[in-house]
Amino acid sequence: MSDIGITGQQLVVQIISFILFVLLFWRYALKPITNMLDNRRQTIQDSIAEAERVRAEMEQVRAENEEVLARARREAQEIVAQARRVHDETITRSQQEARTQAEEIVAKAQEAIQVEVAQARAELRREIADLAVTAASRIVRANLDPAAQQRLIEETLAEAGTRQGNGRTPR
Repeated sequence: MSDIGITGQQLVVQIISFILFVLLFWRYALKPITNMLDNRRQTIQDSIAEAERVRAEMEQVRAENEEVLARARREAQEIVAQARRVHDETITRSQQEARTQAEEIVAKAQEAIQVEVAQARAELRREIADLAVTAASRIVRANLDPAAQQRLIEETLAEAGTRQGNGRTPR
């Protein structure tokens, strides 16, 4: 090896220097760099795991929100359906009450009409009786022949018609 300019002693010194360089390089340069890279890798893995955990939580929260929203929609539909039922029942009840009231009013009006008709008939009977009594008393007072009696009855009827036209009732 001496032909190439390398001596054994130089070779040993160079090998020892190289080994010492590698050891120093490993200890002071490469080891901190690898530790830093390992720490960085661990930090990235932790961040990825944390992001994955947050994503899973977000997915769970989203699912819960959708469930709550669906439940709220169902409840809203039930409330609307119940409101419609109450509305329909109220309308039906109001219509029934209106029919009942109308029937009561009609019944009362018919009763009032019947009472008024009965009163009018009674009044008419009284008037006819009064006319008959008046005519009979005049006939009895004046003992007249049939032609005079007929004339007296007609005069009494005409007089009764005038009394009714004036709004007076004969007595």
